[in-house]
Amino acid sequence: MEGTRKDFFVSYTSADEEWAVWIAHVLEEAGYSVVIQAWDFRPGSNFVIEMQRALQSSDRLIAVLSPAYLAAHFPQPEWAAVFAADPEGVARRLVPVMVRQCQPDGLLGQIVQIRIHNFDSAMAAQKLLDGVLSGRARPTTPPAFPGSAETTLGHTGAVSSGGRLTWRRLSSPPTVIWRSELDNRLPSQSGYEAVELHLVPVGDEARLQVSDLNRLKVALPGHGRRHGIFSATEALDALSDSAKAVALSRERGNVAGLAVTRSGQRSAWIGLPRDGLGAVLDESHLVEQLIDLLETITGLPVPAAELVVPAVGIEPATMVAVGSVAEMPRSSAGIGLGMPQYVRPAAEDAVASAAVTAHGKDVATELVARLVAEHRAKAGLR
Repeated sequence: MEGTRKDFFVSYTSADEEWAVWIAHVLEEAGYSVVIQAWDFRPGSNFVIEMQRALQSSDRLIAVLSPAYLAAHFPQPEWAAVFAADPEGVARRLVPVMVRQCQPDGLLGQIVQIRIHNFDSAMAAQKLLDGVLSGRARPTTPPAFPGSAETTLGHTGAVSSGGRLTWRRLSSPPTVIWRSELDNRLPSQSGYEAVELHLVPVGDEARLQVSDLNRLKVALPGHGRRHGIFSATEALDALSDSAKAVALSRERGNVAGLAVTRSGQRSAWIGLPRDGLGAVLDESHLVEQLIDLLETITGLPVPAAELVVPAVGIEPATMVAVGSVAEMPRSSAGIGLGMPQYVRPAAEDAVASAAVTAHGKDVATELVARLVAEHRAKAGLR
């Protein structure tokens, strides 16, 4: 620990150790570095010296707030030292995280808290990660309209009522960074067919720093495993540079991947079902795949734009035929002559990020309909 800067030191009492360990785990899964007594103060070390080192080597301190924390004496010098170094809170060095209802008073009571009690684990983790982010706390999804719930007319002319999707045609389509650019190992031969899904932000509000990409390199593999993009045991490659962070499966024949670009584009891809005659484009099965991919990339710990352009594609597409997974393995398959290397419907319509989260199935269904129509057109089918 000595000589190495850490993002956070977690200060807590023994009564809240489970909470402290959970907080540390969530932060490290998101790519932050953490010092915590339960993991870093090893038997035989001097507690006071280790505490001093932790305070000096960490940029910020998380105070795990609870009645027990407020009643204990030893945490007070920890947070007081950090408060003294940043009394106006400009650097946000002291970050109180309330895990049990309590009423901090005095100097500690003046610091804005992150409150994660009374939430489930997913919401608590999101509130924690949102709270420690630098910058403004502008919502990533549009707020609910506070007026009457009357029917309104969307930008595309589509009537939007009761949460119905409104697609907004952009005057200038965004630049999509496709799988072939994110994974330079992408082979062109049969056996590596995959559906890829991207959410491209409109504007620069979701743009990331290079340091964010470095953290995401650490976080993407675990996130992908939890959401089923990768198995619990398969070997992965994780990398980042000044333009992107990517996690890729190293298993032979598996094409799964997860990526975030500096522009804020979120991407995921996964293999299509296949048999000896090639890959199958099954509409109902593909909708379920896209729902899973949407849940995966919308759950990434990165800022989201108010509007995003969903982009979907299949590559390689030369041996992909419309069919049914239930009928596999097939005895025959119809492949259109002259199929191109990839199928990518035009990505020119934006939708609210809130709608993607709240109506993932509707978004997935629409994208699959576009993909199947584009595939049939490329194959020369009606």
